[in-house]
Amino acid sequence: MKTNRIVALSVSGLLGLAGASAAGTITLKGRSVWAPVSGSSVKLADGRTVTRQGLQGTAIADDPNTPLSKVSQDCMFTTVTSADGKSFSSGGYCDGLDADGDVYWAYGHATEKGGKWYYIGGTGKFEGLTGGGTYQLALTWPDGKVMATWDGSAQMK
Repeated sequence: MKTNRIVALSVSGLLGLAGASAAGTITLKGRSVWAPVSGSSVKLADGRTVTRQGLQGTAIADDPNTPLSKVSQDCMFTTVTSADGKSFSSGGYCDGLDADGDVYWAYGHATEKGGKWYYIGGTGKFEGLTGGGTYQLALTWPDGKVMATWDGSAQMK
């Protein structure tokens, strides 16, 4: 489903933190996989389409020993697709919940060429989390699930 691919591209960068230690800059690399759980689309008078979609999934870091590997994620994104379907602009937010019950928040934006994401804090070990990076859509499945790859850096207290 084309809409899911677009939203997933927007979401992908928001979802993964590859590694975290005590203080300092952490290099990030990994992938996120999501399934759509809600959505609606509205066709505008000029032919563009606005799609609002909720996704749920998991961020998987290349280094499985980092605090944010295997983090559960919920995301909400809005995408505006051109009338010809060849371009789009998208933005939204995600939260990540780890096995210890700590949460982080992130937002991002994308076009058909890729996107950027940014951390904006969290609770527990993620309190004061900052950083960001880029992401790309990697896979789409016929049932609407998607996978994106991401990289960047983060700073933790």
